[in-house]
Amino acid sequence: MERLAEVMMYHAFAALKAWDGSGTVVPQIGVNFAGGELANPRLIDKITWELDRFDLSPDRLAIEVLETVVASTADDVITRNINALRKLGCRIDLDDFGTGHASIASIRRFSVSRIKIDRSFVMKADRDPDQQRMISAILTMAERLGIETLAEGVETVGEHVLLAQLGCDHVQGFGIARPMPFEQTLDWIARHNAKLQDVPRIMNGRAT
Repeated sequence: MERLAEVMMYHAFAALKAWDGSGTVVPQIGVNFAGGELANPRLIDKITWELDRFDLSPDRLAIEVLETVVASTADDVITRNINALRKLGCRIDLDDFGTGHASIASIRRFSVSRIKIDRSFVMKADRDPDQQRMISAILTMAERLGIETLAEGVETVGEHVLLAQLGCDHVQGFGIARPMPFEQTLDWIARHNAKLQDVPRIMNGRAT
């Protein structure tokens, strides 16, 4: 797992540099880190070395941590590593929010930058009032805490529109794009950005 994390980080940073070199604006890339990698006492040194190697600033990297890891972690190496990464300038994203029972205190303790709302809350939310109320509650909590939000697993136009109306900051999922080889990303980003120019902005339930 440690070697896999190193390979993932290498390719993530290589992709960022390639996008930068092409003039494509990709502000940040997210990399998932499991509990085992986060418990590595050398993690901060390794990430710092890789950032220097690719000449990237720490704010270009989002560390995605499962909520189950945060919920079950005491004050140990994982806690120190996550806080050190935040202090370094990396974003801390809490992944699969709503499945691991992380407390508000733990969200603050780990200086979480953004919560990623689990797909189980997003699925068919445009047709389920209970789902809508749950998402609204999560978004309200995040707003009060000054934390950004991202909805995972958005697959339909209806889900996307609802999340925009409710004020979710970001979305990801098959409704945006499916996984693709790096070689296809430049064309996809160009097409996607062109398409966004014609999409009306949704504010307070009204298209503008």
